[in-house]
Amino acid sequence: MNLEPFHKILNRAMGLAPESLASSGIKLALKARMRETGCDESHYLALLRSNDLELAELVEEIVVPETWFFRDSKPFDLLFETALGKKDREFSVLSAPCSTGEESYSIAMTLMGAGLKGFKVDGVDISERALHKARGGVYSDNSFRTDIPFYAERWFRKCAQGRQLAEPVREAVSFYSGNILEGCLPPGRYDVIFCRNLLIYLDDDSRKCLVSLLNDKLKDNGLLFVGHAEILPIFNDWFTPVRKQGTFALRKGKRKVATLLKPPVCPRQDCSQKFSAVSKPQSAAYRPLKAASPLKPMVMPRKEQRNSVAKNGKQTQPTGQPEQSVTSVDEIKKLADRGMTDEALSMCDGLLRDGGPDPELFHLCGLLHESGGNISKAEEYYGKALYLEPDYMESLVHLALLLENRGDVRKAEIMRNRARRAEKRNEAG
Repeated sequence: MNLEPFHKILNRAMGLAPESLASSGIKLALKARMRETGCDESHYLALLRSNDLELAELVEEIVVPETWFFRDSKPFDLLFETALGKKDREFSVLSAPCSTGEESYSIAMTLMGAGLKGFKVDGVDISERALHKARGGVYSDNSFRTDIPFYAERWFRKCAQGRQLAEPVREAVSFYSGNILEGCLPPGRYDVIFCRNLLIYLDDDSRKCLVSLLNDKLKDNGLLFVGHAEILPIFNDWFTPVRKQGTFALRKGKRKVATLLKPPVCPRQDCSQKFSAVSKPQSAAYRPLKAASPLKPMVMPRKEQRNSVAKNGKQTQPTGQPEQSVTSVDEIKKLADRGMTDEALSMCDGLLRDGGPDPELFHLCGLLHESGGNISKAEEYYGKALYLEPDYMESLVHLALLLENRGDVRKAEIMRNRARRAEKRNEAG
């Protein structure tokens, strides 16, 4: 079976990176739907291209929910602490994707346990099957893999299928069907967003769109909870990691997203007419599309290496230069993505010692220091990158943001003006 055209369709529909799921899993889903529709491969491909309902059915086959109540307890501990100080106003939380509802209901019970009364919890997922189960509120033992907090125990009662969630908790959560990557989220902004274990399945462009969307939907100083492998450098322009082990949380700061320098990669659509508030257990249909920033600093191999690519497409080492491979830079990025900032910095410093000053490596060191909270060092390395390459766009933008954050508005504006001039020069060729 030729999976490439199916991968392209799934990528457009879900932002799915083909390598994030096993080919065997996608093949099984395709074969199941082909049997159901009575199509061979070519006819089923044509059907997918022309029938949104069948595409939705295929997505249902591929999406496999894996969740349970109070999964990774530390995020809910931090949510509890945060909610304690918010009793004087409405507190709003988004769970997306919400799967079969365990996370959304865990959020509601946490807010109830903290004494909140005026709050709302919205859950959004692409899978109608998952949402149907979520609205039912009945769960088997598989949904209870960790200890339930004391404040949540009273909300469950035993039933023939397992445990039934009490009506007050079910009524506290609103579930909606929608494709998150298309901006299908309820209107308004949230104090807290849970978006865990979605980014790891997406391609780079979809990640950029999603991060920008989450930034748009989160209130200033709000909390974003992601998966343990998802504290990625792509968040650097918007968020600061929360220094509490095991929470996998980021806090939205006052920094401006760098879209002032480049056009958005995700077009906006006004879909407010498609959103309609409906009573449970029906789903709401809405498809606003948010803009995203394409500006994620890309660490490229050194100029000498880029210029030394042989005609056969293989990398060669320039004569007289210390040996350094693109893989070494990739290793730094992988360490950073796993949150191993100190190790990544050590490797980055080593490459600079071996190969000498390089603007791209200086910028990478700046990013690592910034993500680690060492702002003065980050500014120093961004400055070094700009000394070697005055029009280095990413360093100009990051330095402007850091200067603005510490109140040096005049210098921040100087950096922005330099960035704008550099942008114009780049456009002019």
